[in-house]
Amino acid sequence: MILRRLRTVLPLLLLLSLPAQAQDLYRVTFAFRTETAVQSVSVAGTFNQWNVTANPLAPDAERRAWSLTLRLPPGEYQYKFVVDGNRWQTDPAAPAVDDGHGNRNSLLRVLPRGYDRPAQTGDGQITGAAVFHQPGARYLVRSRSDQAILTIRTRRGDVEQAFVARPGAAAVAMQRAFEDTLFTYWRAAIATPSSGILRYAFKLRDGKRYRLYDSRKWLRESGARPDWFRLNLSDVAVFETPDWARDAVFYQIFPDRFANGDPANDPKETEPWGSPPTYFNRMGGDLKGVADRLDYLQSLGINALYFNPIFQARSNHRYDTTDYRKIEPEIGTNEEFRALIEAVRRRGMRVVLDAVFNHTGVDFAGFKDLQKNGANSAYVSWYFVRGFPVEVKENPNYVGWYGSPWMPKLNVLNPATRDYLLDVATLWIREYGIDGWRLDVGDEVDSAFWRLFRQRVRAAKPDAYIVGETWRDAQAWLQGDQWDAAMNYPWRGAVLDFFALETIPPAEFDRRLTRMRAEYPPQAYAVMFNMLGSHDTERIMTLCKGDVSRVRRAVLFQMTYPGAPCVYYGDEIGMEGGRDPDNRRAMIWDPAKQNADLLAFHRLVIGLRREHAVLRRGDFQTLMADDSRRLFAFARRLEGSEARVYFNQSSLPQTIAVPPEMTLRASTEPIEESARSGGVFRLPPKTGALFLRP
Repeated sequence: MILRRLRTVLPLLLLLSLPAQAQDLYRVTFAFRTETAVQSVSVAGTFNQWNVTANPLAPDAERRAWSLTLRLPPGEYQYKFVVDGNRWQTDPAAPAVDDGHGNRNSLLRVLPRGYDRPAQTGDGQITGAAVFHQPGARYLVRSRSDQAILTIRTRRGDVEQAFVARPGAAAVAMQRAFEDTLFTYWRAAIATPSSGILRYAFKLRDGKRYRLYDSRKWLRESGARPDWFRLNLSDVAVFETPDWARDAVFYQIFPDRFANGDPANDPKETEPWGSPPTYFNRMGGDLKGVADRLDYLQSLGINALYFNPIFQARSNHRYDTTDYRKIEPEIGTNEEFRALIEAVRRRGMRVVLDAVFNHTGVDFAGFKDLQKNGANSAYVSWYFVRGFPVEVKENPNYVGWYGSPWMPKLNVLNPATRDYLLDVATLWIREYGIDGWRLDVGDEVDSAFWRLFRQRVRAAKPDAYIVGETWRDAQAWLQGDQWDAAMNYPWRGAVLDFFALETIPPAEFDRRLTRMRAEYPPQAYAVMFNMLGSHDTERIMTLCKGDVSRVRRAVLFQMTYPGAPCVYYGDEIGMEGGRDPDNRRAMIWDPAKQNADLLAFHRLVIGLRREHAVLRRGDFQTLMADDSRRLFAFARRLEGSEARVYFNQSSLPQTIAVPPEMTLRASTEPIEESARSGGVFRLPPKTGALFLRP
């Protein structure tokens, strides 16, 4: 979206937690008190994907004391209270933590009973209260028709080995997928029968003793006869992500700022191309401008386009939709968009549009009717209204996106609202042929809606790509029933910390990447939307303080790592830009003002990614994460082909071992032929290098 996520405000609230176990769920009571009456209070956090309306608190008669009891699984959660739909407040009684984006949230820890017993590694006494598995959700995903990925949770540091046991089959060793501050999650892929019932249990080892964990959900001696977990495979859909997305290289276009191909559709207030960007000004970019630049995009190696909103709206960013069925006249017509889709399709390219289904603009017909007819409006249940008349003003009497009166939040679970939005989603697929949707503030829309959305969109186009926006862990949406992928902001944070800011060492970089790969099913991670910048962030060149070498290293990593990379328009020519709205400057088309070397580097590495399937689909393995020499390297392998990518982050040359048969295909800094002697290679300071064996 276009604003910062969680605002920091004065804390006024109190949280009380009363655990009571029930199927790995614990009662947590949230309480709120204030000196004056308020209209509404809700709690939003990582346990409900920061949904403002999902968990309202109940008031006393004076509306000054509010409370709510939820049942949550064990874990660590961040949260805030939301007062009157728009005031976000932390809890003074709870610890405060940074969310990684410069905001302070309250921290809640929910622990199983018995979790805090003294640890005695190797004593054979595994903390049974911490062990958990259930068929489905994050603990079992069908990755293929003949394969399932199983996960089991144990207390961190409690278990030395874990295995999947099957009747009549050898045990399968599990790997430590990732750890948080409380738990270790073990994971293994197992073969499944083509139909029928899947039976399995787990064996856990601490010291010399093994324990059995089965459907009884408590630990027994490993020699006991298992009560197998039983899963009817027909009850669990196979989580499939679009195959084409594994080969995609996206380019993000902010329509008003990319190219002006038709001055005739410019509004009268249009400013000269390249004027300083503001929250409100127009530059005249349009669909004709995109059509005119398809040769440029294709020469860059781009084969997929992601458009910021193109539907009719009041603002220049168009996240305040007026009409979901009409292209904004300032950028073109519906027929011009259809022609653009046809031109793109002829070049073998794909198109993904921005879906703004969390809120509308105030000019949307339903909201206008609500203003006009008040409680008698047919659209009363489309929004979250607290009183009448509905007025667009600061601190409105309806819920707006982050309190904004200009973006009233939609009630997507209202049947009429839901059906309207689902019809919009399929309309642009059926009648115009788009290839997918990017879901704006997807973590603030109820998951029940996204489940229906996936069903309807996939029925309209079986290989449609669904990528949601969240700035955090996206596990809740990537279990096969909602999204295919997420905008990978945690990945971007790690890449920037390592290459742009140089604030973390190789081992920490590798740890963060490993955890991210482990958190999601492999078919989701293969198509994660990996971007170095977007319309919501500072540009990569600005974050690197003009150091082109750092930018090239980040780009080389992006284009050789698993996922679907995306270039934010202008980053390939070295455009700069700070926070909104400075990151939305007009595209620079004058070659004399472009960084030609950086553009050539993008063409080189994108071309190599397009040419070599191993860089798009190969397995990933870390080769080294050497803090003392500040070296990081990884390999990707696919059917006999291999790629190796090395990064020297130090200020000194470093020697690396590279198989003699591998060829240097790209480097972020010039490398002399004399740098190589047999299998030993001398990598210059602050340099990344890609070697290939086709």
